[in-house]
Parts: sequence; C-alpha cells; structure tokens
Amino acid sequence: MDIKLRTKKGSKVVSLQEIPGVLYGKGIDSKSVKAQRSEFIHCYLENGKSKTFEIKLEGKKHLVYIKDIHTSHLNYNQVTHFDLLKVSLDDTLVSNINLELLNADAVKKKGLDINIILNTLDIEYAVGKGISHLELDVSSLEENDSLLVKDIVLPEGIKVLQDPEDVVVSASMHREIIEEEETEEQDEVTEVEVIKQQDE
Repeated sequence: MDIKLRTKKGSKVVSLQEIPGVLYGKGIDSKSVKAQRSEFIHCYLENGKSKTFEIKLEGKKHLVYIKDIHTSHLNYNQVTHFDLLKVSLDDTLVSNINLELLNADAVKKKGLDINIILNTLDIEYAVGKGISHLELDVSSLEENDSLLVKDIVLPEGIKVLQDPEDVVVSASMHREIIEEEETEEQDEVTEVEVIKQQDE
C-alpha cells in the first residue's frame, strides 16, 4: 500500500476521499500520513489488525500492521483515521482479534440459545504469523454446555493470552419457548377468573 505525508488537517483529507493516519514505531519518527480510501479499506479487509504488510512512503518500504482505526460516530463503517505501527522481523506482537463461531445454526436447531461470553481474544505471535480471526466450532453444544478458551484450535505460532479455562460460549434453552409457555398458563388463569366472575 502506498501512503503519503500529510500536511492538511484530518477533516480536509477525509473530504478528498483520502483517510488520514499516523505512522510510528521502531526506528522511525511519528509521521502524519494519508492513504487512498479504497486502497486502505482493501488492505484492512485483507489483513485486519494483526497481519503485517509492506507500505511505501517517499520511496522507502516499511513493514507495518494496522494498530488501530477510528470510525465516524454517525457511520460505524466509515473509517476516519488509522494508526500504522512499524515493526521488524524479530518482533513479537500482541493484537486483539475477533472470534468467529462455526455451525451456530446446528445449535439453534436444537432449540438452544448461544450465549457469547468472549467475542474477541488477545493473541501473541511473531511477525509474519498474524491472523485476521480465530474460529470455534460450536456444533457439539448441548443445553448447559460451555466451551472454553482451551477448546479453540490454534494455528501454529499463535498464543492466546486469556486463561485457558475462561468460558467463551455457553448454551441454554431458547428463552422465547419458555416465555410462550408462561404466557399460555397466564391466559388459562385469566379465562378461569373471567368465568368465575360471570358465574357470580
């Protein structure tokens, strides 16, 4: 991804279909930069906030990853600012990434709700080993079951920093089914009361 030095204020850069950002890290002074919106979005979708990639600034290449992004309070999907952190090949990185659940529909077909306790995880990894997300297969869940951090299958080189015994998801009986049963019972009681009043 090509980026350029930025001299204009952030709001003016955004109006020109460019996103303002900052570049900092090992062996480099903090620099105000900007990127073409379409190019940055493509890069973000491909790498997330953990994978490293190369950028070019003033003819020089730098190995970076997206440390943070800021979005509009009016439109969560509109990126308004980004942070790029420069790294070296011997660095160990820490990032917070999303956890995606696989086969959730199979659990819902059992009449169960999936209660999500952790939807992001902190991971530690070497440069070049970054991943955009982790996956957890929840198809085995039954009522009152839970899956823990240690149940997540980790790619090589990835370490999760949360306690292995922390609960990630649990399953419980679908609430709407219980509420419907309670409503039916209440209706029956009301009907009985009405009949009694009529008899009186």
